[in-house]
Amino acid sequence: MWRSVYELQRIYAAFSQNIIRYFLRHPKEHRSRKVGLFFSVGLSSSRCFTFSMQYRAALAVCSQEILQFLKLYEDVDEAKIIHLTAQYDLIQRLELIWHLAELVFIQAFPSGHLAYNLCSWFHVQSQEAADDARILIEKASRPQAPQFDSRLRVEEDERFWPTVISLVLQARPHEAASVLALHSHANSRGLRSLRQLLIAMPVASHTRSKGSWNKCGAAFSQAWNYWQSECSRRFSSGEFEHAGGDPESAQGMKLILSILAGIPSVWEDPVIVQATGGSQTWYFRFVSFLFYTDQLVTVDGLSGQLDRWLSYNAIREPESGLDKVVDILVTNIFRLDFQSFFYAASEKLVDNWWFVTHFTNLLHRAYPDVLFCPANTSFPSKMEENDYPLSVTRQSSSHCVLVLPDYFLVAYVDALASDTSLLSIALGYLDYCETGRERQSTLLLTHANPVSTRATNWFVGQAHSRGLHSTSEQLCRVAARRLLPLVFHASYDQSVSSILPSCAALGWALSARDYCVVNRLAEQTLARDDGLHTDVAATCPRLPVEIAEMAAIVLGFFSDRTFGDPNSGTSTSQLVKESNKLCFSPELAFLVRYAELQQCFNDGDVTSAVDRVIDLLVTSSGSSNSVSSMGPPGKSCLSFGGCSRISMRLRLRLLTEIRHLLGKHCIRRDQVELLIAALIDLRCDFQANLDGQSDKLSTLLSRLHVLLARELASTFLSSNSAGTVESSPCEMANQA
Repeated sequence: MWRSVYELQRIYAAFSQNIIRYFLRHPKEHRSRKVGLFFSVGLSSSRCFTFSMQYRAALAVCSQEILQFLKLYEDVDEAKIIHLTAQYDLIQRLELIWHLAELVFIQAFPSGHLAYNLCSWFHVQSQEAADDARILIEKASRPQAPQFDSRLRVEEDERFWPTVISLVLQARPHEAASVLALHSHANSRGLRSLRQLLIAMPVASHTRSKGSWNKCGAAFSQAWNYWQSECSRRFSSGEFEHAGGDPESAQGMKLILSILAGIPSVWEDPVIVQATGGSQTWYFRFVSFLFYTDQLVTVDGLSGQLDRWLSYNAIREPESGLDKVVDILVTNIFRLDFQSFFYAASEKLVDNWWFVTHFTNLLHRAYPDVLFCPANTSFPSKMEENDYPLSVTRQSSSHCVLVLPDYFLVAYVDALASDTSLLSIALGYLDYCETGRERQSTLLLTHANPVSTRATNWFVGQAHSRGLHSTSEQLCRVAARRLLPLVFHASYDQSVSSILPSCAALGWALSARDYCVVNRLAEQTLARDDGLHTDVAATCPRLPVEIAEMAAIVLGFFSDRTFGDPNSGTSTSQLVKESNKLCFSPELAFLVRYAELQQCFNDGDVTSAVDRVIDLLVTSSGSSNSVSSMGPPGKSCLSFGGCSRISMRLRLRLLTEIRHLLGKHCIRRDQVELLIAALIDLRCDFQANLDGQSDKLSTLLSRLHVLLARELASTFLSSNSAGTVESSPCEMANQA
């Protein structure tokens, strides 16, 4: 059920995103270039009207959700009830304003249709009369209801006459006549005459079922004038003085006749004020006044009619700040003042940018020349290259007018981004920003401050999908440097952690191309255990795993960049330049060679694996006479220079990497000789650095020396047997 007020934003955005997807699925109806928040300019008003109705439906859903929550959960704390009630009132007012602006700004009504549609707006936004009429009709139609009992007459219900008068003010003559038919004196002369006038009212509507006139013109004008003159004649004849059988009915009928006749003095009657929702909702009375006094009013004539109305009917001071905002916005709509409407909405509704953002863009798509400069004026779309600020100051410059919807859009995105759960929706909105899309997306991504690896990966993916590669690198750089204190902390216990922060930091640093950090991490990892220690497994049990993983990360990163994505856009010269930066670190070069060694073992390429072990053992600092690390084609993507003289512990470890190969006759003689030379060199260094705790390692080196000597001897025996095979081709063929 309802969890927080931010669920409102989710519902708003869900409907908006559906509209965006529609235009992406129907590119032929609109311009192929994706511009603006929703769709291309020049859209037909009928299509905009359809989407405007969907926006109003979103607002209606939100208000109904809040109302349902308030009804089901009565034990909610008072502060939350007050807050949700205020939100409910706000959303209802937003729907009211949107509906009115839709009728005046977007829809194009011919003469005669506007007044009726404004009354329909009154009817939709004030459903109390329709609900009461339904209740009265259902109550009177029950079989058990004593319809002919004079003691329970329908007109005695306190809702009867206010309902009839409200339906008349809403230009619903047939519904009003249906309620009047429930009157106990419905067949009297006065009530029959009134119902005849209501049913005969000429109504201009696009829908044939709502009125008898689909086309307006001289014929409709004559019919309306004749009908209204007939209403005036019957009202002045006095036939309704004592109609209805009681004074209340007679007064109600005379008031209805006064409305139908369009008498100006009747609009301040307290009954009419109450029927239209009170003095605060003066705009409902105004549209009823328009319908009965100027049936053929057009959009251009609304401002003059409003001045005429205000000259006779003063607007009372609003009781609340929200009522004052509604009065300002409704007045701007009736005056057809687009700029004042949007500026007032942005100024007064600062806590709800959704309204002004969506309606501004919707209006621009229907009428691009209303708010924007001519189409031949070009403005750059990349704010990173042409960075000029958005402005909403009241200036006549075309640029200020051009970026107005984008200003509202950015403000709405900021409001969404204040809640991290709505950040993906905020980024989706920025994708439809005409100016400053890259700049605003960059600011939003970089200021989000992700605190977990999953969140950082999501932000990096969002940046990549939008082509913001520098932003993704910046996010990776921040993630890498956030892990550095943990990697370099002297008291860090790796045996306790299930995650290697050095490997994670290395991955982020490579993605960010922060090669200073990459080299520093490699140096730190290889120098963590300087020298030979018999208890290396106890002091740092995860160090061998760490070295192997870091080596695989470095090699895999450049392998993917070289062969994994041919369309990545990275040139060969760029790859060489990046690899040269890494060659400045001998430790990093060692990691890459070590990763290639592990890959050779995994592939079963023993010869190449032994070559790489020898290369790592005999290469001195800065030398270039090492065994080539390229190997067979496709085995390696980058060739690094020589590495420095590595520690004795790592050299011993490299020798033990081939220990399982000894005795299997898979190592060449020259390779064994080089391995023995490297072992002798290691034993000399070992003798020069005796620390009194190296008996076990000395024994291990001696055993390795013996094994290598045996392997060398076996190579001589293999050579002799090979010569024998060469002299017997038939035997060699049989062995194959």
